[in-house]
Amino acid sequence: MTLTLVLYTIVGAAIGLLMGALPGITVTMTAVLVVSLTYGWPMAEALAFIVGAFCGGVTGGCISAIALNIPGTSAAVATAFDGFPLKERGEADNALSLGLASSFLGGLIGLAIMLVLGPVIGTFALRFGSHEYFLITLWGLTLVAVLSRGNIVKGLCSAFFGLFVGMIGMDPIMGMLRFTYGTGILKGGIDFVAAMIGLFGMKEVFKQLSKKSSFNISGTSYSIKGLLPKPHLLKRVWHTILWGGPLGTLIGLLPGTGGDVGCIVAYGVAKQVTKNPSRPFGEGAYEGVAAPEVANNAAIGGALTTMMTLGVPGDSVTAVILGSFYLHGLLPGPTFMLTEKHYFYLIAAIVLVGTIMAYIFGILGSNLILKAINLPKWFLVPFITTLCIVGSYAIKNNMYDVIIMIVFGIIGYLFEKGGFPVGPVVLAIILGPMIERNLRQALIASGGVVPFLTALVTKPISLILLILIILSFVLQSKVMRAAENKVKDAKAG
Repeated sequence: MTLTLVLYTIVGAAIGLLMGALPGITVTMTAVLVVSLTYGWPMAEALAFIVGAFCGGVTGGCISAIALNIPGTSAAVATAFDGFPLKERGEADNALSLGLASSFLGGLIGLAIMLVLGPVIGTFALRFGSHEYFLITLWGLTLVAVLSRGNIVKGLCSAFFGLFVGMIGMDPIMGMLRFTYGTGILKGGIDFVAAMIGLFGMKEVFKQLSKKSSFNISGTSYSIKGLLPKPHLLKRVWHTILWGGPLGTLIGLLPGTGGDVGCIVAYGVAKQVTKNPSRPFGEGAYEGVAAPEVANNAAIGGALTTMMTLGVPGDSVTAVILGSFYLHGLLPGPTFMLTEKHYFYLIAAIVLVGTIMAYIFGILGSNLILKAINLPKWFLVPFITTLCIVGSYAIKNNMYDVIIMIVFGIIGYLFEKGGFPVGPVVLAIILGPMIERNLRQALIASGGVVPFLTALVTKPISLILLILIILSFVLQSKVMRAAENKVKDAKAG
């Protein structure tokens, strides 16, 4: 961890914090934009910049959630339920101080668990063959499709569209061209980075252009002294932090979940297990701020662990980061801890620096961030558009990628207008070719369909993964719907 890498991490954390606080610019979109900027960079510097932005983005979401009642990121949705009422009570400093401190502690807890579990999972994953690779990638895809904001059908439709996009171009086994429709533009396939920039970045441009409203932050300001750690608040919520951190990390470890799910589940659990909250939940309970913030930041360590050791993204953000790994020549998966173990510990060090700097910048720069939130659209929209165009062009110095980016921006906008989530599209584009390649390799190795199906239920690891996939379809949607209903009830009552 050189001084240069520390500086890249610091800059990434600052950018991530700012963009994470801007309503509508999600952590995923932040990751897409910073990944597009790192094309051609040395690998270590690119990782430092991207992971630093990841840490800063998750932390930044609580700033606008508390100040505006508009979460900067979906991982801060539950933070607004009690953070904004605290601000309305005149405790804006207390709410943000507690939110930032909980984010910081959650990041450290997730990192500690990541350092313990990473080598263990990596050793276990060395037993994986093509059958297990196929199932683990399929598991990641199905979980994301199921956990699609309560609409399974639309989530599956998005995932199937992403699978189709991932199949465009050259067959990975036979080398035949598919779905190119006679055009040379599609012979090399759809570049997933250009697609991601369009689905998350350019889509947001079209979305903002369709809106007329602007944000009003008048009367909202913070003092640096007021945002420093407050022992009496931390003493009040220490038990929430102790169980919220491991819970968030565990949720982050599950493919297809991450901080978005972690914050909702942690809030629901806090409402159930906290017998004597500082105030009723939904009216400014300190526990209602601490639980989602400690969980969504702890999920960072869990999601990165799953991504590096199994090669399966924990959420849509780590799907983008997974793409950046491939872009820079790293191959996450069961052999990662064997061949690239030093990068695992390098990323752990980057997470540590990014978590610390996000906390410091949150204390020092909250007022500046609030002013940035109030920037007019005539500045923000062209700025984001420029980043999208430059980022997509820089992939191959090819205007075709810019065209693909714009097309996917339109597709992402139409998907969102129709209620179809775009997260499963990106994950399917990345995981689809991996699923197909491992499936066909497993079929070849098994010698046919029947021996392949037999191997799925006779190999212990394959059988466990198969059961997990089935349980994901049957149980996960019900669990998430129940958790979301609890959060809605807490907000209403």
